[in-house]
Amino acid sequence: MSGVVGHELELKLELTPKELQRLGAHPTLEPLTVGHPVTRTLRSIYFDTPDHLLRAHGIALRLRSTDGGQWLQTIKVGNGVDGLYDRKELESAISTPEPNLQAIGDRKLRRKIEHAVRKSTLEPLFETVVKRTTRKLHSDKADLELALDEGVVRAGTAEDKLCEAELELKSGSAVSLLEMASTLFAAVPFRLARLSKADRGYNLLLGREDENVVPQRAVHPALRGDEACADALSLFVESARSQIIFNRRTVLETDDPEGAHQLRIGLRRLRSALRAFRPLDDTPALRELEELAQDVARTVGRLRDADVLIADIFAQVANHMKGEPGFAELRQSLLAHRIKTRNEIRQALSGEQWAKLQLYLVLWPHAITENVSLQMPVRDFGTSALRKSWKKVAKLGGTIEALSLEERHEMRKALKTFRYTVEFFGSLYAKGKVARFVKELRELQEVFGYINDVVSAKQLNAIAHEYCPGDQPAQRAAGYVLGWHDAQAIHSWAAAPKAWCRLKERSRFWC
Repeated sequence: MSGVVGHELELKLELTPKELQRLGAHPTLEPLTVGHPVTRTLRSIYFDTPDHLLRAHGIALRLRSTDGGQWLQTIKVGNGVDGLYDRKELESAISTPEPNLQAIGDRKLRRKIEHAVRKSTLEPLFETVVKRTTRKLHSDKADLELALDEGVVRAGTAEDKLCEAELELKSGSAVSLLEMASTLFAAVPFRLARLSKADRGYNLLLGREDENVVPQRAVHPALRGDEACADALSLFVESARSQIIFNRRTVLETDDPEGAHQLRIGLRRLRSALRAFRPLDDTPALRELEELAQDVARTVGRLRDADVLIADIFAQVANHMKGEPGFAELRQSLLAHRIKTRNEIRQALSGEQWAKLQLYLVLWPHAITENVSLQMPVRDFGTSALRKSWKKVAKLGGTIEALSLEERHEMRKALKTFRYTVEFFGSLYAKGKVARFVKELRELQEVFGYINDVVSAKQLNAIAHEYCPGDQPAQRAAGYVLGWHDAQAIHSWAAAPKAWCRLKERSRFWC
């Protein structure tokens, strides 16, 4: 088999072991079964990047051991809704328990995966081991397959039991799947499985018990233009508040690295909104809220930096240095450093600093609605705020080739603040012009973001010495990683002036 592309439509149910046994003995099964039921033990290993980029793209990649020592690589694209999974599925036979992207028969999907992991590495995250009994079913309307699974999903030392049934349509219509499901499951007290095996593995890996505790991205309020500035600012703060509070919970209750990332973004969005409206409302309360948000952002930033060290700095180089001495030990050091940092951040996010910020987040939006200085139309103010934010970017950009490290850091922050300001007021302007401008802005931000990550990565040496004292291969590996990124940073920075020129020449939509 090489690069077989297919489509999967299946109904997935959660059962107890007794319910599974009862379903396996259903009287309707025998006359529908083609051949004999087949029982096998299946071990499946799921791969992704350290920061789960495949999952972010709705892709699951697994390797399953087969008879004869071969491996079956399967890629599934898409998600399920209320137990029904309608997904694209690609299978390839490979010889080793390592992903082989060249075996993917769908060129477009292969390129999408290669692009997602080009700056990282694929590694085994979790596995499932199940005893599966499979029956091929045939009716006058359809061919189906019934799989009864009982086993476990494992992520490190964590383990969770699996007990489920899958009814997959092989040929025929979706109505046939419904009819067969009604015949087999009507008398069984089943529960629709809202999580795939991959979903359950990620939840176990991330320590997530509540499937609803997932990172929340920014939701940008759309403005009409006739709102008063007070109402617009209140909308922006409430939007950031939701992102901040929800992602704090994600950081506290799960190990999902995206939680810290989105929490820091929420705090930056809040600070950018406050800074944008400060010319109209420069009060002690606004300053206090901004300082609290900045302090918490610095705290959370330590966890985000620990995540970046693993997913972006280490993984890029490790992908090219598999099996080299010291890299496995260095990775374990980075994981230990992240665990220690996460525990410290969780304690800080339950302390007095957070409590005070939370009070401001809840109460401050109500305090600004009656502020007379914020009653001017937001459309008039939005243009002024964008001009002011762009002015700082343009000043630094004018000497981009001569910027010092400190000035590059300042421009990175200025670009972020400007980007959030665009997101706040962008709905007041022509959508197409805003989108084209933001595209150029993002490309420039990526350059500055990477340069900043490389500067922050200098702590890698200290981490290697702290967690691997006397381990010279691990310390040499740290030095190699830093040297590799220093060289990459020089190459990346060379693109900054051209990226700046493209942005500067792009029509400024607010003028």
